[in-house]
Amino acid sequence: MKKSLVLLLTSILLLVACSNSNPNQLQSWAYEVVTWNNQVYTMTNEVITEVESEIGAIKIHSTNESDDLPNLFSNKYQKGTKLFKIKDVEPIDYIAVLDNGSYYKAKKMKTAAD
Repeated sequence: MKKSLVLLLTSILLLVACSNSNPNQLQSWAYEVVTWNNQVYTMTNEVITEVESEIGAIKIHSTNESDDLPNLFSNKYQKGTKLFKIKDVEPIDYIAVLDNGSYYKAKKMKTAAD
C-alpha cells in the first residue's frame, strides 16, 4: 500500500511539473497576421509580382495572443519586415509583405462592422 501511494504521488508530481508551459513558447494563433493602419490582415501563400510603394514596417513582433493588436504588429514577421501597396489594389483590402525576397499577399480580416 505504501509503495502504491508513493508511486501515485510521484506520478502526480511529474504530471504537474511537465504540464507547466514555458512562457517563451510559441503560442497557438488561428492565423498568421500583420496589422497596418490599425487594421488586421491575415497572411496568404499567394505571391505578388507587382508592388508600388512601401507603406510601413513591422514594429512589434510577438507570439503572445491578444485581443488588442497594436498597429504595425505581426505574430509571424520580425521587427523591420516591410509592408507594401500592391499595384492597382487598394490597401484597405490587401497589402503585401516582403519575406525572403518575395512579396506575399495579406487580406484584410472582416469585422462585425464590415
